[in-house]
Amino acid sequence: MRATRWLLAAVLLGTGACRTAQPDAPARDAQATAVTCELPASPSELIPLSEDPYPGELHEVFDVPDVPEWWAPAPPEAERERYRTALGARLGEQALGHRALLERVHATHAALVGTPMGRESENTSRVLAGTAGQVGPVSCLEWSLFQHQARRFPMIERPTEFGAYVLRGHGRIRVYLSGADRIGGRLYSGVRDRVMADVARGFAPVAHVHNHPFMFDRKPGDRMWTTPETVNDVGGGVAPSLTDVQAYRRMREAFGLQGAWVTNGLDTGRYSSEDFDRLSAWD
Repeated sequence: MRATRWLLAAVLLGTGACRTAQPDAPARDAQATAVTCELPASPSELIPLSEDPYPGELHEVFDVPDVPEWWAPAPPEAERERYRTALGARLGEQALGHRALLERVHATHAALVGTPMGRESENTSRVLAGTAGQVGPVSCLEWSLFQHQARRFPMIERPTEFGAYVLRGHGRIRVYLSGADRIGGRLYSGVRDRVMADVARGFAPVAHVHNHPFMFDRKPGDRMWTTPETVNDVGGGVAPSLTDVQAYRRMREAFGLQGAWVTNGLDTGRYSSEDFDRLSAWD
C-alpha cells in the first residue's frame, strides 16, 4: 500500500484563510521583472548525490527573485491544458475536481478499516470536512516544480514524485528540488543540512511541497507499489498521508517549517504548521 513514500526516508533517518500556509505575495520591486510559470533552464547548483542514488535522482537548487507572480494562481497555458485533457480522457472532467479525487481516495482507505492503512482515511476526512488545510488551484511556483519533474518523467505515462523545500528571504525565493525516476523518494540529509543553514541565515522555511501523481493501469507489485486493494486507486488526492504529517512535525521541530503543500498539478492542498497538529500521523 502506497503511503507517500517520498517522506518515509525522513521518518526513518483550514479551510479558512486564517490558516492558509500560502504566503502573502510581496509588493513588486521596481527592479523586478515579470516571470513565467517556469523555473530557469538550469539550476543554480546541483547538490552531490549520496553513495547509493536512485535511478534518475537529482537534488537541484533554484534561486529566483521574490515577485508576486510566483505566489499567484498559475495562468492558463498549453502544457497544463494538455495534461488536464489527458487526465480527463482517462477519468472524465468531473472526476478531476479535488473533492471527487479526495472522496475516491478516502473510499479506498476507509474500506481497509481495521488495518494500519485504514487510518489514512483520517486525513482525507479532515480535509473534506474543512477542519484542516485549504485546497485551491495550483500556484505559479507549484506548477513550475511539477512541470520540471514532468518534463523529466511524463506524469501520466510514467508517474513519479518530487519533493521541494521552498525558502524565502533577502528578496529571493530559494528552492531545493529533489526528484528521481520513482514513486516516492528520499529527504536527503545533504539537502536538509543546506536548508537548516539557510534558515539560520534568515531565510523563512515557507513550505515543503511534493506531488501526489495520478496512477493508471495498476497491477499488484508494479513500480507504483500497487497492492490488490489499490489496483483501482488512481491517486491524485491532495491530502497528506500519515507519513507526510509525521515528517512535517519533525521538520517543524528541527527548523521551524511553516507549512506544507501537496499538489497534483491541477490543485494544491496547503497546510499550516498548526494543521500538522489537526492532522493524523503514525503513532
